[in-house]
Amino acid sequence: MERRLAAVLVADFAGYSSHVGRNEELAVRAARGHLDAIELVIGLHRGRVVKTMGDGLLAEFASSRDAVGCAAAIQHRMMERNAPLEASEQMLLRVGVHSGEILSESGDIFGDDVNIAARIEAHAPTGGVAVSECVRDEVAGRLDIAFRDAGSPALKNISRSIRLFDWMPLRQADAPAARPKAVADKPSLAVLPLTNWSASPQTEYIADGLTEDIISALARVPWLFVIARNSSFAYKGTPMDVRQIGRDLGVRYVLEGSMRIQGNRIRVSGQLADTASGAQVWSERFDGTDEDIFDLQDKVTAAVVAAVAPTVQMAEMERAAQSAPGNASAYDYYLQGLAALNRAQVAKAADLLDAAIDASPGYAKAMALRAWCHTLNVAWRVGYAQDTDRARGGELAKAALDLAPGDLEVAAYAGYTLAFFGLEIERGMGLVRQACDGCPSFAWAWTSLAMLEALQGDSDKVLDLAGRARQLNPKDPLWFRALVAIAAVHRDAGRFDEALQAAQEGLQLNPNVVVLYVHLICALCELDRMDEARTMASRLLDLSPEFSVSRFQDHHKYFRAALHTAQNTRWLTAVGLPE
Repeated sequence: MERRLAAVLVADFAGYSSHVGRNEELAVRAARGHLDAIELVIGLHRGRVVKTMGDGLLAEFASSRDAVGCAAAIQHRMMERNAPLEASEQMLLRVGVHSGEILSESGDIFGDDVNIAARIEAHAPTGGVAVSECVRDEVAGRLDIAFRDAGSPALKNISRSIRLFDWMPLRQADAPAARPKAVADKPSLAVLPLTNWSASPQTEYIADGLTEDIISALARVPWLFVIARNSSFAYKGTPMDVRQIGRDLGVRYVLEGSMRIQGNRIRVSGQLADTASGAQVWSERFDGTDEDIFDLQDKVTAAVVAAVAPTVQMAEMERAAQSAPGNASAYDYYLQGLAALNRAQVAKAADLLDAAIDASPGYAKAMALRAWCHTLNVAWRVGYAQDTDRARGGELAKAALDLAPGDLEVAAYAGYTLAFFGLEIERGMGLVRQACDGCPSFAWAWTSLAMLEALQGDSDKVLDLAGRARQLNPKDPLWFRALVAIAAVHRDAGRFDEALQAAQEGLQLNPNVVVLYVHLICALCELDRMDEARTMASRLLDLSPEFSVSRFQDHHKYFRAALHTAQNTRWLTAVGLPE
């Protein structure tokens, strides 16, 4: 048996027997829901729930400050939960806090000071908190809570006199009960249980199962931090302002929704809200039938993740863009760099990512993305692998992988860089595949794998991979990357009209991509449209005056694709491009 000092919190529902007398099933269910929410608050205040009873619980804390802050937060939470209910349905809580020496064995706690906490709770005002004088003294000046002197009432079976102090949230509703958990730099998200609006409560398991699937799928997105199921489900059946949930859980976004079943038709609606402002940033609905409920769950989960993940990322980029230059964090610089890349502004992105690395030298994700920028200098600008790009890109990629070997974003960006530069093709492609497998909604990784497979000449895989990326992110601002791979596949298969169409579409999206000009010129030559090919060759030299066929082909010598064949060399030189 262990003996230690602790702060003890006891909570109990006032008038619980009356609720049970009116409707036992409803009372038990309501109490369980309230206690689940209270347990969450206790965890957020570094407490431990020792045990729960039907109408109350016992918890311990390492300090009186944590215990009292938690007690106040619990009562604020109960006010929010009771607010939408009729007066007869509201359950009010009494909370008592005392500190002293406790005995602990097998997870339970005992001793005089535990008993005193229980007796203090009985004297707490309904909906309020009572604490012993020693607790009041320990938190004085450390919490913004104004206690009222409640005298020294006789405590049952306690021989010594103990002075009590109490507090009611209604007397100081706006006082901060406890410091809210800070929102992490990594975009954080809570997925609330879907509300089941169906007539039959027996369908509740479908809504809960779908919520769990969405949580699991979003948790695999590498740029999101998703709150665990137990914390999210504490809000089940409780209408609450998303801003308060954001403060409770320390999350920046909340995903909530509903499910309705009518006959064999099922409709799932979802909306994503920013917890700082309460504003809705995305909403959608999904319809299906219950002929194969598991298939529907898979489809809805995939659709929600495909929509929510990029929406959060875009919202984060917009938020970062508002940061004052002097106040930007490494994460803000990273997001601004990512946004610049989405606008095909490679030089600007490189500067911002360098700033992120300067601000946080071990920032693996920024290093991996900066490595990718070096590949873009080749594909988008000069058309050949300059020694500096190849060396620096490989160096950054390897360093990022060493710093964050388990990060799927790092694996994707760094792996692509290693493969693209021909430094470690098999390892690099394996890392990109790992990112695709680990996060099936990571559209960038699917596009990048399509490009690498095209360079390797594995045409059968490319169109499927590119199609998967398009399905995941139909509004991808970098879709022209996939069109590079698609054009290559059509050329290899002798489908020169399709290759021409893909290259033209890609250049409409980004007219500064050297490799798309190469595909376009060769396709025009194969179609015997030499004058147009020469015009495109002239535009290519305007874009990249230092371009030469030998330099371009030298880079592609590492791969099995047709880009380095004698036929391509013949077409490129035939239209006047320098050897």
